[in-house]
Amino acid sequence: MPSPGEAHQSANRWFIYCLTHHVQLAGNGYVHGPPFDVELAPNLVVQPDLIVVLSANQHVITPSHIVGTPDLLVEIASPGAVGYDRRAKQDAYARAGVPEYWIADPTARTIEVLHLDQDMYRSLGVFQGQALLPSRVLPGLHVHVAHFFA
Repeated sequence: MPSPGEAHQSANRWFIYCLTHHVQLAGNGYVHGPPFDVELAPNLVVQPDLIVVLSANQHVITPSHIVGTPDLLVEIASPGAVGYDRRAKQDAYARAGVPEYWIADPTARTIEVLHLDQDMYRSLGVFQGQALLPSRVLPGLHVHVAHFFA
């Protein structure tokens, strides 16, 4: 698969910037961008676009990768990977118990927030523009969706 394009890379930088400010600089946890492996289970390693681990779960972070379940994963859709992000990764994240999963679309400038409800994700909606994300993992996140696609 080719490297992510400019829109994907730009969105990734903004996600890292905004969430690092809200989570890591505020002392609430840790933010990791790619490439950083997440071992969700034995023989199941993924590399999300953005990883958030809250302080209470920092034990899952090792010097080389994350072993266990992060609190929030973000995937930025690439044209060739939308189906993979929607099916395979989403199913793997649900099985691993990842509480919240965001799928960002830099072309449409939208973010869908998925919240784990028992063993499957429920969409809290698709947000764009001046909407604030209703994150259950990051309460108090007051960033307009448009800022992630500046």
